[in-house]
Amino acid sequence: MNASIHSLHNDDLTVSISNHGAELQSIKDAQGLEYLWQADPKFWARKAPVLFPIVGALKHGCYHFKGKEYALSQHGFARDRTFELVDASDSEAVYRLTDDQQTRELYPFSFVLEIAYRLEAKALVVEYRVMNPSDEILWFSIGGHPAFSLNWQAGSALSDYYLEFEHAETVQAALIENGCLGEPSVQPFVEGNRIPLSDQVFDQDALVFTEHTSRHITLKHKTLDKSLSVRFEGFPHLGIWSKPKAPFVCIEPWQGHVDTQDHSQEFTEKAGIIALKPHQSYHASYSILID
Repeated sequence: MNASIHSLHNDDLTVSISNHGAELQSIKDAQGLEYLWQADPKFWARKAPVLFPIVGALKHGCYHFKGKEYALSQHGFARDRTFELVDASDSEAVYRLTDDQQTRELYPFSFVLEIAYRLEAKALVVEYRVMNPSDEILWFSIGGHPAFSLNWQAGSALSDYYLEFEHAETVQAALIENGCLGEPSVQPFVEGNRIPLSDQVFDQDALVFTEHTSRHITLKHKTLDKSLSVRFEGFPHLGIWSKPKAPFVCIEPWQGHVDTQDHSQEFTEKAGIIALKPHQSYHASYSILID
């Protein structure tokens, strides 16, 4: 893989993105502190994959559409495809992916997917644009999977960090062994809206919020005067995830989520799936604020 990297910068942030998967590679503040997880394969070898045209895994790894069965791996194929950089400046980059013979074998739809990254002072705005160029409905889900480093200070422990939600929340689901949604066995919140990070929080894999009122989450250190907030007004579902004992946490804005155990496997009946009408477009964005 010969990936090409484009960098954005202003007085507050320096950001880099790869054309492979249109994936974020780095988010550094003015002092050079890295906030994005750097893909240590000992734990997880990705940084911030784009999830399209599904979020999560399919029941039995496949779905049905118009009487035909299709296999599609977890989170879809966009994260492993090469995007075209179609617009670039010091403050913005736009990447594009379109359907081809390979994608149509997995996903029988015409599409144009654009991922735009834009710096606005101390914030990085990530915008998803999906266009339907065909005369048929385009069915899809989409989401982000950014992983944030928990290494803001030498010698930091996982227990030095916590997540603070805008409002008090309840975990609606967790992933179970076959990759489908199941009932969570733990509710990790304290004080109503905080999740202290620990080795046990992700024992059931991801924490999934299919209903929530918060529209932003802030990652904080107990003693450092630093924070990272993810704002996701345009996304109705949310995942929080890490690997056990790993020094990162993912805050994942989703439109759609992994299948339930009793799902029909009909693609048009997936939770949160978008039915985009012919020649129409979809836009949603989230932002990462460093403070």
